[in-house]
Amino acid sequence: MRLEPRSALGGQFGDASDIAEIADLAVCERADFGCLLVTAAIASADIGEKASAAIGVELPSSAGTVITHGGRVAVWFSPQSWLILCGLEDEMGVVARVNAAFPDKLVHATPFTDSLCWFELRGSRAETLLQKGGPISLERGGLAVGRAKRTLIAGITAIIIHKEEDAWHVGIERSRARYFSEWLMSGEV
Repeated sequence: MRLEPRSALGGQFGDASDIAEIADLAVCERADFGCLLVTAAIASADIGEKASAAIGVELPSSAGTVITHGGRVAVWFSPQSWLILCGLEDEMGVVARVNAAFPDKLVHATPFTDSLCWFELRGSRAETLLQKGGPISLERGGLAVGRAKRTLIAGITAIIIHKEEDAWHVGIERSRARYFSEWLMSGEV
């Protein structure tokens, strides 16, 4: 018997699956990209440059910063940790390159695809729905395009990336995927 990998909501792993399309709002589960968590034992510009070279995207150095390059996205988590989004087929290669570049474990990369479930919200009502669940940002003008934030949405921890004007990626713990999906579908905006 061979087990087939499935997304958090039971869809085909490796695909983006539409969940719903409701007037001016499209929601899909994004199981078509991988992610990894990169952590550094110490803060150092030399370490950051070497890790960036191994990953293939510059690691952001300030809160909320998102840097995209060569099909990879780096999201600042803390001064010494980053979430990297990449192609599923590339995930283990990036992990191996980072860990090979740092045999002393000053920087360590861990596969993280299985830990998070990603949703994409598109449409003019996406931001309003997210704001119903919690504060997206306390900044004037909200969370700008190209920025990210960790916050609570619908009572659960979420990573929100403002991809485009009306497009958002929301990453949540895999075990909360069904709850979050149901919350999204029940949201009357």
